[in-house]
Formats: sequence, structure tokens, C-alpha cells
Amino acid sequence: MTQNEPMSRPEPGRRTTPSGVARRWGDRMEEGHEPFDLATAFAAFAIFTGFAGDFWRNLLTWWGFGVIVVLVFVAAVILFVRRRPPLRFSHLPAPLVLFVAWCTISVAWSAYRPETLLGSAAQLITAFVGLTIAVTVSKVRVLRALSIAMRAIVGLSLVFELIVALFFPKGVLPLYMLLPGALDSLSGIPGATIDTVPGGFKWSQGHLFSNAAIQGIVGNRNLLAMVALLCIIAVAVQLGAGQLKRWQGIAWLATAVVTLALCRSMTAFAAFGIVAFAYLLVRIARPLPNSLRWIMYGIVGTLMVIGVSFVVLFNNELFALINRSSDMSGRGDIWWAVSQIARDHWVVGLGWVSYWAPWVEPFSDLQVVDGITYLQAHNAYIDAWMQVGVIGAGLLVALMLSTLVRSWWLAIDRPQYGADDGFRIPPTAVLAFLVTVALAVQSLTESRLLIEGNWLLMCYFAIYSKLRIQDLPALPRRTLPDHTGPIMTIGQRPLLPATLELPVPEHPNAAPGKPGGRAPQAPSGG
Repeated sequence: MTQNEPMSRPEPGRRTTPSGVARRWGDRMEEGHEPFDLATAFAAFAIFTGFAGDFWRNLLTWWGFGVIVVLVFVAAVILFVRRRPPLRFSHLPAPLVLFVAWCTISVAWSAYRPETLLGSAAQLITAFVGLTIAVTVSKVRVLRALSIAMRAIVGLSLVFELIVALFFPKGVLPLYMLLPGALDSLSGIPGATIDTVPGGFKWSQGHLFSNAAIQGIVGNRNLLAMVALLCIIAVAVQLGAGQLKRWQGIAWLATAVVTLALCRSMTAFAAFGIVAFAYLLVRIARPLPNSLRWIMYGIVGTLMVIGVSFVVLFNNELFALINRSSDMSGRGDIWWAVSQIARDHWVVGLGWVSYWAPWVEPFSDLQVVDGITYLQAHNAYIDAWMQVGVIGAGLLVALMLSTLVRSWWLAIDRPQYGADDGFRIPPTAVLAFLVTVALAVQSLTESRLLIEGNWLLMCYFAIYSKLRIQDLPALPRRTLPDHTGPIMTIGQRPLLPATLELPVPEHPNAAPGKPGGRAPQAPSGG
């Protein structure tokens, strides 16, 4: 199109761009050519700390971990204030805001008010870090930060397990347990040593060469397996986006797969299969028109109902095939015990606590197995039901479902920048959906969705999928009739290069700054 050539009038609500300029910019941003900066480093360290919290606690005690959390929070506040994102309260996902608010006000009826205040503070800090990342760090940089954090945990875990297996065959204890009298007090065993305490007290049991599950720097096989799965997702997306050299990506994929296998976590194995199936559905749905997508949804929903029914009916036989107990390694007993408490306070719950506080009732002896006091319900929704009642659990379910739906739309719908509709779906578009699927699967057998790294990513993807303003392919937009679901504008100025403008034809009924109104101006900073 020449300068004097008239611009064709697009459909109302569609933005047009100068010939090829925005496409080249969008492709460059999506393919990972953004420089590494302090915001990326902050996001990587925050995600690392969220998923490797036990590493910091075992190394530096809870007090040292608390100092690191405060530093991350202060850094988030500084980054948020300096970037000054044009954010409105109404832009935040309603289920997220309502769930956090409900947890906070539960202090009014909590059976343990100091612990509720402490748990609410931890929840709010983590949510604010997720918000800061969502509105100040681009999607491409978040992908890089997630990959760096997950690769760091996987790599350090394998090195750690190798050192323990070679030089400490009896395993190693968290460093704070080496303090005089600490091990006796925590284990309840007079004169306790590393030989006499249950294996659950050990940071690592040195199983790398003993045909048993490894624990890594996070001290837990299930947590390390989830990290390995997220590493696989992040590195695979990076390979597709051109952020990693081919040999580097393949090497890290192999390392993460080996780590996942060494963890021997059935939850992670199931999540891996479901994530792979979810990616297959994305690839199937992308070229389909809206009518065929709804048919696909019906088929997939039917298959899911049949599959769940089959597992419920033949759970004993299925678990026997994989050499696992039908109550999922004692989780059935824990769910039953927690449910009995939840039924007595089923509407509003006992009060939010986040981490179970082992010094207050009923958490001090709610579930003790082999001398280990379990401090979670091993199901995020049952846990939420006990703490904040059916209202809080319902809000948590709404948060998960809404994030899954929004991230699904982002994964299958082509970005709409111009009337030619010539933009491809970027490789990074699937990240939010695949990670959210992984979090959803793990939330059925672990309560980690409520705390630390899982809660951080849940908040980030919930907010990001609502806003979608951090880079060009995530501009606020309205979906055309042949796409799935409405994706509404939020009235924000898009982050664009200062030299790039998006002329929008006038529409008589459009308000200024809305699709069909005047063209939004590129921000001067941020």
C-alpha cells in the first residue's frame, strides 16, 4: 500500500496496521528477540524462590527464607512503582480478587487469628508479585524467566543428588536440624540421629543410584517432578519460539525428562500425559471454525466423563497395574480426615491459614503417617473447603476454570491486528494454557496451588490472560464471530514501539480510544 492509496475499511472492532510493519514487529517479539533485563532477572528469581522455597528453608531456616521473601516483595514494589502500569482494579480477574478478599476477611471468624493474618500476608505478597510480573514483564521474558528458574532447580537438584549419593549415602538433613536439640524436638525421638529419624525428615535420602525416587533441592519427589514437567513445557515452547539453540533445548528436554522419571511421581506422570493431550487439542482446534470447535468440545467432554467413570469403577485394578495403592499413597485417609472437619464448618470454614500451622489445632496431629505430620490436605479444593468453606472453595474453582478458558482462547485464536488477518499464532501462545493445565492436575493430589510457586503462577496466568497487554500479539481485542468466546477490550493503551501507530477507521457509534474510534497512541515509556 502506498502513502496515497486508500485504506480498506475493516470490520468494526478490528485494528489495521501499516503494511507489514506490525507483523514484523509482532513476529520479532514473539520469537524471543527481547534482551535480558533486570525485570526478567527479577521474574526468574521470584519464580525460583516460589518453587524452591524448601531449598531456602533447608539451607537458611525459615528466618532466612523470610528475608528472601521480603527482598522479593520490595523488588516487586520498586518495579511496579517505576513502571507505573496503567492498571485499573476492574481489570483484575473477579474470582481472584474475591478469593483473596474472602480469605483475608476470614480472620473475623478464624479459630487461629494470628495464623490467618500471617497466611493472608503470605498470600497477598505472592499475588502481588504475580501481578507485578503480569503488568511489567512481557510474555516472552516471562517464558525465559520460567525456563531459567525451572532449569536451575532441575540442574541443581541433579548435582545435589549426585553429591549426596556419592558422599552421604545415609542422606542429609536440613541444616537447621543440625542445631543442638533441634532434631530431638522435631522428631519427638530422644537422642535422634540421621539413622533413627524417618526418611521424611531428610532433605535428601541419596536415592540417585538405589532405584528409588529422588527429592532434589526441594526435598520432595512430587514437587521436583512438577518442576521437571514445567521445565519440559517451558523449554519446548522456547524451542518453538526460537529462544534456545536446538542442541541446548534438546539437552534440557532430555535432562528434564530424566529428572521426571527419577522422581517416580504418578501425579506428574499423569499431568505429563494430560498436558500432551491438551497440546494436541490446541493443534486440532486452531484451524476449526467455531461450529466444529463446539462439536470437538462435546466429544472431548464425553471422553472425559467416560474416562473418569472408568477410573472410579476400576480404580483398584488400575492402581494395581502401576504398583500403587488405590487410595493414592494414603491420600484417601487424609481427604477423609480433612473432609470431616470441613463438614462441621462447611459454609465459611475454620479460617484461612495457607501453610498449615503445626502448632495449632487441628493441624498439629490431623494426619500423622510413619512419624511425619502432614501439613496439607493433598487436594487444593478440599483444603480450601476446610479453611474458607464452600464459598472459598467455589471461588478457587471459578478462578481455575476461568483461567483455563481464557488461556485456551489465547492458545487457539489467531491475533487480530489487521483486516488481512495475516498474523500467525505465535509459539508462545500455548504457554499459559499448558502450564495452567499442569497446575490444575497437580491441584487434585497436592495443595501447592494455594501457596508459593503454584499460587504465583496461578495469579500471573489469571491476570495475564485477563489483560493481555504486555506485547503486540496480546493486544486487547474483540473476537470475530467465527472465533471461540468473547475477548473484550479493556480500554488500555497497547505497548508498542514509539514509531508504530495503529490507524483505526472512524465508526459513528464508537467512543474515543475504543475499537472503531480514534487510534490509540503509543505510550511514552514502560
